Amino acid sequence: MLLPEVHVDEPVTISVAADLLGITVDTIRYYEKEGIAPAPDRGPDGWRRYDTAALSWLAGTVMLRGTGMSVQEMREYAAAYRAGADHAERLALLEQHHSAVLARQAEVQRHLAALERKIKAYRQTIVATSDSARPVA
Repeated sequence: MLLPEVHVDEPVTISVAADLLGITVDTIRYYEKEGIAPAPDRGPDGWRRYDTAALSWLAGTVMLRGTGMSVQEMREYAAAYRAGADHAERLALLEQHHSAVLARQAEVQRHLAALERKIKAYRQTIVATSDSARPVA
């Protein structure tokens, strides 16, 4: 994945990787177990070591999840990548997801507009009620 990129000069442990990405160690392990993120190299101590490429892949995974991509869709994208899918095939997967994100965004905008109308109505009711409850001088 190209974006977003997290750069490190030397490979880091899983806890540092989690901190850099704003996720938990368990989340990283889950993505690896599910085949969404490749297992990183291990140091001489046997601990996972994440280089810039591994962190970049994980950062992209976090971004995709943040856009609402399902775990199954992320598995499919990762599998396509590992299977050597060409750029056009991977682009098609991302464009399909992009369309779904735009549709959800439009739906949220409609709901937000309805919520704002409801808030405005309650504010008007409160003002009208408080005006009529004031004693006439």
